[in-house]
Amino acid sequence: MSSTSSSNNNSAWVVRILAVLVVALVGFWLVSATEWADTEVPTPASGEARKNRFYGAQAMLRELGMKVVRRESLDAMPPAQARLVLASSYWDMFPERGRRLREWVEQGGHLVIPNYLVSGEQLEDWLPLVREKQPASDEKKVAPDPKKKKPASRRFEPPPKDSDCHAVTEPGTVPASYAGGRSFRICAWWTSSHYRAADRQPPPLWAVLGARGTTEAIRVRVGRGTVTVMPWGLWHNENLLRADNALFAAAAVQARSGAEVWFVVEETREPFMLWIWNRGWVALVVGMLALAFALWRAAVRFGPLAPSAGTHRRSMAEQVRGTAGFLHMHGAQALHAAQLRALDESARRQLRGHAHRDAAARAAAIAQATGLDAAMLARAMDGARARHAGGMAVDLEVLETARRRLDANGPFTPRPSSSSSPSSSSSS
Repeated sequence: MSSTSSSNNNSAWVVRILAVLVVALVGFWLVSATEWADTEVPTPASGEARKNRFYGAQAMLRELGMKVVRRESLDAMPPAQARLVLASSYWDMFPERGRRLREWVEQGGHLVIPNYLVSGEQLEDWLPLVREKQPASDEKKVAPDPKKKKPASRRFEPPPKDSDCHAVTEPGTVPASYAGGRSFRICAWWTSSHYRAADRQPPPLWAVLGARGTTEAIRVRVGRGTVTVMPWGLWHNENLLRADNALFAAAAVQARSGAEVWFVVEETREPFMLWIWNRGWVALVVGMLALAFALWRAAVRFGPLAPSAGTHRRSMAEQVRGTAGFLHMHGAQALHAAQLRALDESARRQLRGHAHRDAAARAAAIAQATGLDAAMLARAMDGARARHAGGMAVDLEVLETARRRLDANGPFTPRPSSSSSPSSSSSS
């Protein structure tokens, strides 16, 4: 028993040693076959910074003691001596805005715009700036040779970090923005639009030159105010804290404690239907009701499931029994009056102005509409005339024939070959 237990213990130790060796070999292979490197993962923006691309710049200017105002349009101008950071591509959608902006600057306002807005129709007429000629080296950068291909190994490589950063310098002809020096290192989107002061204009109040002598930023005087043109990408949240972008932005906006700066970076408008509702909901409701009423009037009407039988279509037995009962109770004159009243009601429905005619005109109109003889119809409609039994039957037949023709066909147009006597329709 003891020898068996000792052999089992030895087997367990062998298995453990082999497992440790396998784990050690796998760990050694992972260390030798892999490479560990630090990777920067940008943290996504949250809160207001997620919706406002200029949140970092605005927070920085508040910390410097400035009053920051965000506006969604340029409907109103900032107060005098304020700064206006204008980046909306649609700010000039209304013609009068260019004139109002110029007046505001000439009265002492300080305008800060990106270089891509200078060529706008409402700015180029009064800004004392001209576009610089692009250096030859930059032209090649703008339009590379499409036939020249990169090596396959480098075609999909990401651009080097901070490849969009470059050094700029304030020339000695303008005052330095900071006491520490005149050089900045900025990281911004590359652009081919560079501007300098126009000929026969006073020298710029502030300028920043690139390595090739191009004007990266410039400030000129217009009236009692100033206009500053600068590269724009460094204002955004993802670029503001890179290199010297924050210092450059503060110098461009002429940051001063207590000054007011407006940001108009987009042109936001209320949705059209919501704008109509807020300003004219009464007219909108009335118009919708009128439209609904018009559609209801023009809609197809749904009739009964089956056509109703005409009330004048009765069997001969019912007609005889009804007429006999009426004669027994009221007499022949009452029957004539009832028949005449039924004809009058049908004529009122079918003939226009029937109620306003006299007895002769009524008889003539009915005769014309039904094709009956006018004199015979007039005698049948005369309620004061004395009648014997045979004459009463003829008059009742004439009145009933006229009523049926009015109800069945409306205005009646007899055929040339048909007879106008009442006996021809008595079988209907």
